[in-house]
Amino acid sequence: MIEVPDLREFVRDELVPEGATLLIRGGPDTVEKIASHAARTARAYLLDGEPAHGVSMFAALDDIGSASMDGLLGGRLSTYRVVHRVEAGLVRDRGFALLPTFGRPHVTLVLTPDRIDELTELLGPAQVNPMYGVTTRRARRRS
Repeated sequence: MIEVPDLREFVRDELVPEGATLLIRGGPDTVEKIASHAARTARAYLLDGEPAHGVSMFAALDDIGSASMDGLLGGRLSTYRVVHRVEAGLVRDRGFALLPTFGRPHVTLVLTPDRIDELTELLGPAQVNPMYGVTTRRARRRS
């Protein structure tokens, strides 16, 4: 039998500030897509002994660099034509938990299956990614 890891093993010792921190998710998202991603996370991880329903997002934690809004949109998310953006404080105000997981600036938004519609509404319509097709990484030069 394969042991399913607990997501808490992958939580960084860092808080996601509520202030101006924006959470970004590559889109477009639908209820079905969020449900599928949350179910996949629940199959892969537990959270305190229960299946961890959650979706991946990235937090704009810095003003410049790869963890900034521009860094995320032009780096990790540059292959997405559209994205969803929402303030971390608004997400928390609605009762969703945010765990800073895996490598910075990844976060897992924890939810229950009965709140997927609410999260989809909170994310709102997809917005054009102004950095689509741009990459902040430079290609390696071959010697």
